[in-house]
Amino acid sequence: MRRISILIILIGTLYTSCNTSPEPIPINKMTKLLLEMHLAESYAQHMPKDSGQTSIKNEDSLLIYNAQILKANNITEKDFQNSINWYKTKPELLDSIYQTMLTDITILQSKVNQ
Repeated sequence: MRRISILIILIGTLYTSCNTSPEPIPINKMTKLLLEMHLAESYAQHMPKDSGQTSIKNEDSLLIYNAQILKANNITEKDFQNSINWYKTKPELLDSIYQTMLTDITILQSKVNQ
């Protein structure tokens, strides 16, 4: 009987440890990260790679910007990717993030246009 109890506890522990997904980056922080990354992408889009290219996205700069954004927010690339994948399984939350970003971009644009 004792062996069965230990076996049940062991199986239960293994089952719960395998099914726990890491906590994603909180929605407010994820919104901020994605906004910063999209702004960096926009900036990199208009940054020439050399003097002859003005309309091609500068991928090297974008990688550096994104790495700096993650570092400034104390987020690892792995945690960011895990969180993106988690939010992709929750489309209503991901949509909420992008709706908030659109509002934030509108506010930023109105400040620039003043």
